[in-house]
Amino acid sequence: MRTFSNGNFMIQYPDEVSFCFNPSVINVTASGNQTPGKVEMKTVAAGGTTYTENRAMFGKKCFFDASAYLQSSFDKSNFNHVGSTVEKSPVGTLFTITISLYGTSGSLIDSFGFDTFAVWGAMQLGERYNGDRTLTWFKNFPQTAGIYTAAAAKLSVTPTGSPKVDVDLSSRGVWHIPIDRWSAASGLEMILPASSGLSTFDHTFDYTFQGLANKAVRITYTVDDSTCGQYIRWINRHGFYDYYLFKEGDKTTQITNEGEFLRNNMQDYNFVNGYHGGTGVKQMKGEVQNIPVCAPLVDSETYDFLLQVTASPVVHLYCGKSPTGVPQWKAVNVSVGSFVKSRKNLQDFIATIILPETRIQSL
Repeated sequence: MRTFSNGNFMIQYPDEVSFCFNPSVINVTASGNQTPGKVEMKTVAAGGTTYTENRAMFGKKCFFDASAYLQSSFDKSNFNHVGSTVEKSPVGTLFTITISLYGTSGSLIDSFGFDTFAVWGAMQLGERYNGDRTLTWFKNFPQTAGIYTAAAAKLSVTPTGSPKVDVDLSSRGVWHIPIDRWSAASGLEMILPASSGLSTFDHTFDYTFQGLANKAVRITYTVDDSTCGQYIRWINRHGFYDYYLFKEGDKTTQITNEGEFLRNNMQDYNFVNGYHGGTGVKQMKGEVQNIPVCAPLVDSETYDFLLQVTASPVVHLYCGKSPTGVPQWKAVNVSVGSFVKSRKNLQDFIATIILPETRIQSL
């Protein structure tokens, strides 16, 4: 956390990067001679949405948690859109927060404002955000790379066997970079230079994100030429879109009833035109399909990577391309449960995809 102090108050407030599902705590301590009455927190999202909260001082102290306001300011409907061009991701938004201290008479004593870039996600203790990583590039499917830059920068992209290409990232934010625009035999490497500013952060035990100076970000892709399977896209806990091609198991179809009954109406016991109409019927049928998927013999790092699909509220299944070549995705769910990570060097990762329920008939 950062700290601001003057003769009227001391404020501890979130760092340059915050995560909306982590606490975004703001501690306010009055230090002047005037008697404090209340503190006002005004949170303004990049789109102009404003939230205001007032709190009374307990002695000369109070605190706020802005995480609920950060969460509600994201437009979740945009999470489904991942374009085919380099563009900013909707999972990162800049917020401006102003803290105002008022006396018991209602007069303003002092105010202080700051910015924080909020990411849709949550860090766990000991994790690094936007650090180096090695991923798999599924060449026969649409895929993007996600990266955060603290300022305008040129991202260096080098496909194996091809010359380096610079991609312009025009401003601070989380960016989508489509990687299926390039061709490479065995891999691809992306490097965000250290000159882009503090773009990599470590998480410590007081919800502080320590920026790592002079740290370039390197993303390395290895190529997978597989052409079949269940291709899944999800948003991980760091707000990046991840992709993986799973091997498909045997599909299970479950037919469900809702409020079904058959009863004798006590009206007619004859068959009219070949049908016995004395039976009352109410039926509503539904269909749920489950698809078990597997990533066989993955290492420990890949297992942790894949485990995040089970905890993501945004999971999409690839359904091919439209006649005009636009990738088609649909929302699915992944079954929850206990996942045991063994001590073996390699193990299978197994999960179950739950497709949206289909209403078949209602009578």
